[in-house]
Amino acid sequence: MPMPDNGVSLGLAVMMEPRIRTSVDAPTEKTSDERLDDLLAVTDTGLRQLDLQSLLVELLDRVREIAGADTATVLLLDPSSQTLVATAARGLEEEVYQGVRLPVGRGFAGRIAATRRPAILNRVDESTVAKPIPWENRIQTLMGVPLLGGHGRLVGVLHVSRLEPRAFSDDDVSLLEVVADRVGAAVEASRLMAETRAATILERSLMPTVLPEVPGAGLAARHVTAGRAVGGDWYDAFVLPTGELWMVAGDVAGHGLHAAVVMGRIRSSLRAYALLGESPARTLELTDKKVQHFEVGAMVTVVCAVARAPYEEFHISSAGHLPPLVASTGAEPSYVELDPDPPLGVKRDWRWSGTTVGVSPGGVLVLYTDGLVERHDESVDRGLERLRRAVVVDDPDIVCQSVMRRTIGPGAPLDDIAVLAFRRTVTRSASRREPSQTTLESRRRSRRRRTAHAFPLDPQRILLARRFAVDAVRDWPVDPLSVALVVTELASNAVQHAGTSYTVQVEWDPSVVRIEVTDEGEGMPTCTVPAPGTGHGRGLVLVDTLAREWGVRRETTGKTVWVDLPTTAEQRPTHTGASRWRVSSIEVDALDERGATVTPDQGRRKW
Repeated sequence: MPMPDNGVSLGLAVMMEPRIRTSVDAPTEKTSDERLDDLLAVTDTGLRQLDLQSLLVELLDRVREIAGADTATVLLLDPSSQTLVATAARGLEEEVYQGVRLPVGRGFAGRIAATRRPAILNRVDESTVAKPIPWENRIQTLMGVPLLGGHGRLVGVLHVSRLEPRAFSDDDVSLLEVVADRVGAAVEASRLMAETRAATILERSLMPTVLPEVPGAGLAARHVTAGRAVGGDWYDAFVLPTGELWMVAGDVAGHGLHAAVVMGRIRSSLRAYALLGESPARTLELTDKKVQHFEVGAMVTVVCAVARAPYEEFHISSAGHLPPLVASTGAEPSYVELDPDPPLGVKRDWRWSGTTVGVSPGGVLVLYTDGLVERHDESVDRGLERLRRAVVVDDPDIVCQSVMRRTIGPGAPLDDIAVLAFRRTVTRSASRREPSQTTLESRRRSRRRRTAHAFPLDPQRILLARRFAVDAVRDWPVDPLSVALVVTELASNAVQHAGTSYTVQVEWDPSVVRIEVTDEGEGMPTCTVPAPGTGHGRGLVLVDTLAREWGVRRETTGKTVWVDLPTTAEQRPTHTGASRWRVSSIEVDALDERGATVTPDQGRRKW
């Protein structure tokens, strides 16, 4: 006795009552010429204008007539889950309405998909089918064939059935196979068109509609898709609440809707991790963990360039992406030297590196994707040289125009292309007259100043760090006591909690006085109000009180805690007659001639 089946077909396994509508009342024998004419009707050019669902319904009506069948069903393959999904049916519409799915290998249709061979079931009863639904609904015989696309790719399964005990013949199978070839090609073409349209819409929606306006700089971009298929190339530019400008260019391997979807997910992940204050290298590391876990099999190249006004230095990290290009007046454009770190999704637990590159006033930084430089008939070095010669030191939009004109020309691109150009603003004097002494003094005061010094892991050297910072700001418009208190706290944290050497940097420009302490520790500081009687944990509360703003950013190794102090004119603390301030058992000498006791504001900013 034949072994029971798990189900005759995908839809038959879920029908609860007989609802099959007979479309062929009395089968009549047709000549070979008539059946060939019917077959040609399946590929009628008028069907090409239909959407996928309407196309399948129309095809199934014609298939029923050609095969002399009462029902016809198409189940399309979902590659991600390896299941067959009831997509269109005539005579058994319940399959589609109920969203029936069947794993490849199970049931009548599932076995056809697994073997990619046609099958006939000429007896549908309790001895051949495990469930009674098929024979309760008067299905007598089944025939199915695989739907195959280009290069033998499985598209789905087409099966038909009869309500009369009239067996399908080998000729019926041969005819249905020819029909299935036409249906499979039509389905694949329609799906490709729909996916391309969806991918194009998605890709365009993910590109920045407006590039950010940044003081002292300009941005411009180009994004062009290849005619044959949409890929996963993208660019991004955004400014964080900290004032950092992020420039990103990336490329997801592959084409089509899937590549565009992965591109959108990675773009969102990069933005989210950047908001956490992570460095470019650390951001790539976190994004890679997400790719490895959720986007298995994906390979993505990305380059990130990050800078803070006035954008004289960019911190750059790359995950297997082609290097950015820097150009300045009077010098040849050159590529940034980057370590050969792998793309995202390739190596687990990799720690990405980074480098710093300077951009002079009026200088240009260009990020791009490989479609701009790669050609099938030449080496990538030749394409890189062509791009290098195409970059001009000019307005960012003119830079993009020159790059596209001289690298792409009048022909259609063979791959997606993304270009993102940045330029620092050149400040020009409004007058050629000799400046007065007052003007010279004003310019001297307005110039940005910065100094830094490294200190060892030694609690006794914290005093030297404090003195270094106070000496550095002696003629700057900032309260030296505030500087001393902040440096003492941050240096103490580096020694006690990070347990590493550290660097103190003091910087002033006309808008802010900034103190940065960089160590190699991984722990992130938090500002909390300590419990009454506790002798520790008050330092960051003090920093928070004195600072206009403060925060922390990840570095390639370690972190940097930065504090922006108000200028003397906007000092929040008030000075009275005492001469010492006690913080976490550390006594700090008052440094101004008036003596100092700081009465902090009641407000608290929790980072």
